[in-house]
Amino acid sequence: MSEKPPLVLVTGGTGYVGQLIARHLAGHGFRIRLASRQRPPEGRFSFPFEWVPFELDPQADFGAAIADVDHVVHAAFQHVAGRYRGGEGDDVEGFYRANRDASLRVLREAKAAGVKRAVFLSSRGVYGSLEGPLDETMVPEPDTHYGHVKLAVERGLRRLCLDPPETLAPLAVPAVTPAMPSVGFAGASLRVTGVYGLVEPLERTKWMSIARQILDGTLEIAPRVATEVHGEDVGQAVALLLDAPAEMAMGQIYNCSDLLLSNREIVAALREALARPGSLPERGDERSVAIMCCDRLRRLGWQPGGRAHFAGTIDALAGVCGAEANEPTTFP
Repeated sequence: MSEKPPLVLVTGGTGYVGQLIARHLAGHGFRIRLASRQRPPEGRFSFPFEWVPFELDPQADFGAAIADVDHVVHAAFQHVAGRYRGGEGDDVEGFYRANRDASLRVLREAKAAGVKRAVFLSSRGVYGSLEGPLDETMVPEPDTHYGHVKLAVERGLRRLCLDPPETLAPLAVPAVTPAMPSVGFAGASLRVTGVYGLVEPLERTKWMSIARQILDGTLEIAPRVATEVHGEDVGQAVALLLDAPAEMAMGQIYNCSDLLLSNREIVAALREALARPGSLPERGDERSVAIMCCDRLRRLGWQPGGRAHFAGTIDALAGVCGAEANEPTTFP
């Protein structure tokens, strides 16, 4: 009788990035357990999964979520709707309690339960306003509560990978010197930039509102340039970290970014795909964007989809917006 594939707990697995990661992992042989506050509606996701209730509360019982899992991907994040930076809103203490304290407790309990591998979904926000190119050897300088929370969890995860934990001094340069292994547990942090890709419900998909405004003639959009990575490529990065040798994940940090995209380029591509010519926003200043260097992740075998994934997503968005509301959608 063949051994079962690894069971992966994806916290925040029904959220924007969590579902993209879960979809990729499910398509590459992993069994998936989604953990979220609310059960997803029947038929929402095309991949097989089991679901458990989960809330980012340091007093919560995470036992049911963690039980029997081989790996944990911690993507859950509590924030004001639509905002990561500034996601604390008027409740800064609650923001830290949920996203720092509860996250660290989830990871501690995962280690205690015998989980083999953990991947924490961090952010380029830990770099703050540092000038690029940004690489993992740089001393982080977060300038938002969002960045501070992510950095605190990165460092807490690294501590869990050390044995004994008291040997960890405050990090001057994170994830450069190898950690001493803690038997059976290895955790890595993935610093992810902006993520795009079709998600459920479709209304939450990045750039969907731009496509619909192009169609109804109400588009107003400011110049902007930002780095992006497709959700499929984030899922690929997570899968590589789950399968990599333990020393490659042991308290290590990896940047995850792919394309530099402007709103002008996005609008132009959508107008062409929708056959709706019209005005474009001004060009943004590409020099103002600090690019993340992803050589460490590439050395693990990571190969992002680049322009092909961007073009496929634009075509899919155009198809969704131009189709009848009840027409089935194929996710790229």
